[in-house]
Amino acid sequence: MPIRISKTTAQLYPVRQVRRPAVHRKPKRNSLATSEQGSFTLEASLVFPVILMCTVTLLFLGMYVYQRVFVQQMARSTAERLAFTWDNSHKDIVTGNFNPSKSDGLYWRLTQDNISDLFGMLTGSGSSQIQLPALAANGQVERKLAKASVLLPQGITGTAKFVNYVLDRQIEVKLNKSYIIPPFVDKWLHVNKTSATGISHIVDPIELIRLTDITRTYFQTIKGRISPQKAKEALIEPEYGDLAGPEVTIKSERQAAAYLKKLVGGKEVVLETVSGLSRTVDALDARGIAHQAFYSMTEFQLRREQMPKDIELLKQGTQVKGIVWHFFKKDASGKEMPSSSFRKELESKGIVVVIHN
Repeated sequence: MPIRISKTTAQLYPVRQVRRPAVHRKPKRNSLATSEQGSFTLEASLVFPVILMCTVTLLFLGMYVYQRVFVQQMARSTAERLAFTWDNSHKDIVTGNFNPSKSDGLYWRLTQDNISDLFGMLTGSGSSQIQLPALAANGQVERKLAKASVLLPQGITGTAKFVNYVLDRQIEVKLNKSYIIPPFVDKWLHVNKTSATGISHIVDPIELIRLTDITRTYFQTIKGRISPQKAKEALIEPEYGDLAGPEVTIKSERQAAAYLKKLVGGKEVVLETVSGLSRTVDALDARGIAHQAFYSMTEFQLRREQMPKDIELLKQGTQVKGIVWHFFKKDASGKEMPSSSFRKELESKGIVVVIHN
């Protein structure tokens, strides 16, 4: 509640007024040199472009290093895949799968692998090199190198090179990929592409064994007695390059048995089972494997007559070490072939089933 002072009280007790001393202030200076207003904005405008350029430069430098590592890995893996599939041009360069009936021939290492002569010194006959990616190539070596185009992604180019030093065969892959960067970054880094080189050595145990054996056994014997040209002429490729052999037409049980004897190098024998039954084997090979040819017999006859005897021979284990049934089909439809259930039954009893087309 406010206190009220009466007029009489104010006259008795007068209020003394106190004067405050005057404060003299200095006048403000509006000089730009001494003012701190806007200093942060000015400093930021000067430093930010430098920080931005450094950040962008580091970003493009990191991208360049990544691309270079990628191209280097691509070059190494391409060289390794070429070396791995070098022994057969029909191999898939990605998986290594191939059809066993397709090959480059028996003497491709001597006639189609950049070897100058049959018994040459330890020097190569030059090198083969192609540009990647390659749409077509001439020659066996060039076609093998051209398979590397499948592995290269779009935008990568380069070369693939093969060098044969007889004891050391090398695959060299050089790849390039363009690298686009801003002009001001290029002034600092001076790079407009990434390059990498991959080298892989071809390791072929089969060739090493053959060369060692032929050098140890025949080199001293035929040295100076035959010219390199005549030696090359003596290397005749097999008549059936697909390893399938000549085509044979089977028209009877007797003809199938004769073909089987020739195929496995066996002879016809008559065996006696434990129960006293007689069993005629079409071809018993040198390893004790009994081979039987079937052309016109039905599954009922095989279950009743042949299968019990062979099961007894297998259980006995003294006269034969194994039994193989060879089925020859009469026509392309394969109607005379054993059914899948009968084939599984034979295999469960230990009888191997071979089907001839």
